[in-house]
Amino acid sequence: MSKNSPSKMWRKQINKYSLVGSKFKKSGNAYYPPRSVDPKDFSTDSIPKTCEEEATLVTWSLVHTAPEGIEKLTPYIIAILEFKNGQRVTAQIVDVDPNTLSKGDIFHPTFRKYYTDGEDGII
Repeated sequence: MSKNSPSKMWRKQINKYSLVGSKFKKSGNAYYPPRSVDPKDFSTDSIPKTCEEEATLVTWSLVHTAPEGIEKLTPYIIAILEFKNGQRVTAQIVDVDPNTLSKGDIFHPTFRKYYTDGEDGII
């Protein structure tokens, strides 16, 4: 897993821990993570948009071979979730038996730490 500098982590904090994306005024398209340009009509006039409180399961996969840094978490579930406004996010699903998942299940976003950088490092 790629580790960032503390200043870069601080700048992206609102997007990672608050699910704040962008919504474009002209088209009404919403994106998470935020975009500076709408890929559909190339407008740049956007406002911050917070995602809804619950999302629907679109698809998922059980990961058995993890990237460096999170090997101890395997196996884990990675999924694509869709909010009511059409925004989609890729997220880890926790505290669920993978055999009980089905398309359309409802999930509520909850944040966990990404990693700890060393014994006394940043979270």
